Amino acid sequence: GYMKKNNIDHLVKIKIENRCHVVIVKKNNSRYWRLRIGDYNKELGTYDIVLSSPRRLSDDDALKIINDHIEWLKKQLEKKQTAIVLNDGEAMLHGEKISIEEFNQRFFEEIGYITRRYNYLSKLAKVDGVSLKFRKMKSRWGSYNKNKKLITLNKWLVVLPYDLIDYVICHELTHHYVFNHSKDFYNQLAKLYPDYLVARKAIKNYSGIV
Repeated sequence: GYMKKNNIDHLVKIKIENRCHVVIVKKNNSRYWRLRIGDYNKELGTYDIVLSSPRRLSDDDALKIINDHIEWLKKQLEKKQTAIVLNDGEAMLHGEKISIEEFNQRFFEEIGYITRRYNYLSKLAKVDGVSLKFRKMKSRWGSYNKNKKLITLNKWLVVLPYDLIDYVICHELTHHYVFNHSKDFYNQLAKLYPDYLVARKAIKNYSGIV
C-alpha cells in the first residue's frame, strides 16, 4: 500500500540485511532520479531511504531502481551506522550525551568559549578585519562571505568535541586566503590544522544531530 501526500509516497518498508527501512519517493519535475539515505527513523531504529524521481516514474520502476541498487545502499547505510543518534530528552555537548536541561543551561557559556577560540585562532592565522556571527544552520558548520568579510559559525558547533570546533574555525579562516577547496586551500589549512583529514572524517559522525 501507498500513502500519498503532497507528491510524497511512502513506499512500503523494504528489508536490507534483515532490517526494515521506509522508502520515501518524492516526485518532482526533474528529468533524472536520485537515491540517497534519509533521516534516522526512531520508530524502526534504521535510516529511511529517499528516492527523488520524475513524476512519470511508475511505482514498479521505483522499486526496480531500489532493488538494482541494494549493494550500493548497503554500503551507504554502513557508513551511516557510525553516526550518533540521540534519544528523546538527550542532547550532545562536545561529543558527550547530556540532558536537554543541562545543554540549555550551558549553551551560551559554550558559545562564549567558541568566540574565544575564534579570536585566538584568527590571531594565529593572521586574519584581520573579518567579523564573526553565529546562527543556526541545518547543512553547514560554518561559512565565509568574501564580500562582507564575514565568518558565520553554526550555533550547533557546541555539539562537537573541542578539536573539531577548532577544525571548523580553521577551515573558515583559511577561506580568507583561498576561497575554493583546491590543493592550495588544503596546504594552507594544514599549517593551521595539520590533522584536517582525520577531522574531516570524524565530523561526519555528527551530521545527523543538527
